[in-house]
Amino acid sequence: MEGPIEKIYSLPIVLLFLIGAVLSAFLFYSMMKSAEAGNLLMVILLAIAISIVALVIGQAIKFQQLKKL
Repeated sequence: MEGPIEKIYSLPIVLLFLIGAVLSAFLFYSMMKSAEAGNLLMVILLAIAISIVALVIGQAIKFQQLKKL
């Protein structure tokens, strides 16, 4: 049985970039809305969420590139 991380790692690279870009854009938009509202805690949490998305996408692409070798 595949877990959720293995499913993400098996997606094509173009799809990974697309999902990462859409997720990051949504999180960044939400972060700007929270900043306008003056909610510092949500700004910090959303910044951490953006970095986690970038880390997971980067690890998935690295895994696929190493698998090709």
